[in-house]
Amino acid sequence: MDTNSFTYQVFWQGVIDFSGATPSYTLNIPGFNPANCVFMIMPTRAQDVQSAETDSSGNTKSYPYVITAIGQVIVKPKNPSASASTLQTRIVAKGYAVRFAT
Repeated sequence: MDTNSFTYQVFWQGVIDFSGATPSYTLNIPGFNPANCVFMIMPTRAQDVQSAETDSSGNTKSYPYVITAIGQVIVKPKNPSASASTLQTRIVAKGYAVRFAT
């Protein structure tokens, strides 16, 4: 990344833990705007990184589904349009809200 043409600021961070029975997270993040912000998720445990494309536990190691809106980020353990039988993620990750400016 070339920060000569833009700046960025991490203005929110927290743990996103789907290892238990958490149905979803609704994060109220003042100043979050999808027009100039992103929400990133980074796994924190080695066991949550899929070892290969053919790993049979792929869904449980997949990234959560993220919905962004002004002032809010919703993180779900699987795509809302997935079937009821689809396995949901079980990862523990760190979430970051990042604002960009030019």
